Amino acid sequence: MQVPVRLLQAARLNVKPAVLIAMASSTAVFTATPFVLGPISDEFDVSVGAAGWMSTAQLAGFVIASWAAGRFLRPVRSVFITIGLLGLVANLSSAMAPNLAVMGGTRLVSGVSLGLAAWFGWQDAFGDTQKTGDMAVVGPLVGVILAPGVAIVLDAAGLRWLFVVLAFVAASPLAFAHQISKVDRLRPHQTRHAPTRAARVILASLGMVTLGGSSVFVFAAAIGTDLVGFSAVTVSLVFSGNALAAIPAAKWVGRRGPAGLWFGCTAALAFLLPTIHVKPVFVFALVGWGFAFVMGIPAAFNLLASRSNFPQERAGDAQAVMAAGRVFGPIMGGTFIAAGQTTMMGLAAATVMTTAALLLLYVDRTHVKALMTA
Repeated sequence: MQVPVRLLQAARLNVKPAVLIAMASSTAVFTATPFVLGPISDEFDVSVGAAGWMSTAQLAGFVIASWAAGRFLRPVRSVFITIGLLGLVANLSSAMAPNLAVMGGTRLVSGVSLGLAAWFGWQDAFGDTQKTGDMAVVGPLVGVILAPGVAIVLDAAGLRWLFVVLAFVAASPLAFAHQISKVDRLRPHQTRHAPTRAARVILASLGMVTLGGSSVFVFAAAIGTDLVGFSAVTVSLVFSGNALAAIPAAKWVGRRGPAGLWFGCTAALAFLLPTIHVKPVFVFALVGWGFAFVMGIPAAFNLLASRSNFPQERAGDAQAVMAAGRVFGPIMGGTFIAAGQTTMMGLAAATVMTTAALLLLYVDRTHVKALMTA
């Protein structure tokens, strides 16, 4: 029982606890997604690819909320409470969903809650290297603890009870709402500034990274159990390894290096994971993914902030385009899964992510040249 406390102490988080809890609960719901696709497939007698639409619906809600929040809302108590209530209602409704269509609607609402939570956290941290690292470490910490827990709940109680548990997890930030300001009004009208040319390229690249990555990652649990031969509990432990590897990456205090380099490494791992159905390769790819991807995200955010005239305005944009990539990624991956073409799945994901990595290296070419000549 002391493991979570020790991990948090080791991470030395400095962001407001209420915001961290909101991010943690949001991450918990996302962490469960790869594990519920198989059970949803069994529950409603559909293919895993069709069940992947639940992830797409959730991410569509995330995109809508991420895009709209930065334009119309302030990070105040009323919004914070709304986030928790939406998550509670959405997950309880999922537990009672009578068919796949209703399930999709409830996951859309869940995605809105998750998008608001992500915006709430990142809008304060964006452009601040230390805060960005603090926010980035929340996901891995939650993943270490939660992945085995999700597998255990699914095995012991089933899909619907898992959603009940997630409902209360989503509502847990409400206990910390008193830490958030009471000011309750819409953001007054202000002129928004168009992103610079470099910022547009970085935003597009981030969308491509999550498009390619999610086309594989969302189906990683199904690949691990159905094609590699692991048990569900073993796959959950590998996901915990993915999260553990991400912790030192999130709290990295030295030079991170170019974001494009790390996303290039992630692209290679995204190719290996669905292509080579060998247990050690699966473990290496999924655990390595945790380190490489999380090394790249803060580096990309800092690059975006440095290439933007108004960095705070790009925080919501970055979350929205990354979520948009995650909306279409499962559709792309599900198409290959349904056709049994996992090698093409890995190749397509790696191609998209490598293109994004090269674009980021081009934008950051001054930094890259300096490293090469150092």
